[in-house]
Amino acid sequence: MDFGRLGRCAGDSYDMFLKDIAARPPEGMMKIALKKVEESGHSVPEIMHLFRFKPSVTDHLVRLTEEVMRGPSPLSRGIRELIGAFLSRKNHCSFCSCAHAPVAAQLLGRELVDEVLHDFETSRLDSAHKELFRYIQKLAESPALVTATDMDRLKDAGWSEEAIYDALTVASLFKFYNTWNNGSGVRDMNPADYAHSASRLLTMGYCMDFSFSQIIKVMWVGRKEINYTDLKELAKLSLKALLRSLRFPSVKSSNEHSGTAQPATKNPAPATPVVTCQAAFSRPVQEPD
Repeated sequence: MDFGRLGRCAGDSYDMFLKDIAARPPEGMMKIALKKVEESGHSVPEIMHLFRFKPSVTDHLVRLTEEVMRGPSPLSRGIRELIGAFLSRKNHCSFCSCAHAPVAAQLLGRELVDEVLHDFETSRLDSAHKELFRYIQKLAESPALVTATDMDRLKDAGWSEEAIYDALTVASLFKFYNTWNNGSGVRDMNPADYAHSASRLLTMGYCMDFSFSQIIKVMWVGRKEINYTDLKELAKLSLKALLRSLRFPSVKSSNEHSGTAQPATKNPAPATPVVTCQAAFSRPVQEPD
């Protein structure tokens, strides 16, 4: 399976279509995150530049992604990742397909993922899952042709309406990401870069915000990689996040902004999350059916 063509190294010039957005200096937690990627010699997933541009928008997007992909569901995390990779391949979004196929492979097994992406009808999927992927394929290719008969087939195969709803939501979310990535020129990375980003996703999930508890989690999980300079920056962010959680009006958010002046509000919202949509191989994880 080709999990990604060679992408740029961290120090190379930006080739995204939205060059000014990609070139904006990172701030806060994102500054530390990108610095650690560069120090490791890996490529920075270019979707990170889209997430950090307008956190007031992507705040909601990352929370939605975390819940859709990792929240409670009749569908396992592995199947949700496989749906994302499968639909992304149908939509010709190489970045999303190459990023999420390795995650599904770690949760479900590489051979199964290979088979489904090649031809799910001849794969080892059971009959119920094949019916589910027929529905996903229809959503990818001709969603206007979905009918009540498709729902009946899914239910006859044993799927609940909650499971169908969750599969539909995963597919819809990835249609957005496919358009976001392709339309902005986000490029592929090499397999090692996808593997490097995998540990972050599998350990931290999709949602990395600036709450006090989340920053403490980052410090603990990344304790082997964090140096003294990083620790000082994280300590500052932690203090600001803690004060924000106590609703200290004098502390300003360290989030990046779009550069456009915003009207002042009486009760500013707490700082918003910034996250990457990234995934790849890590150590195998057994996924329950």
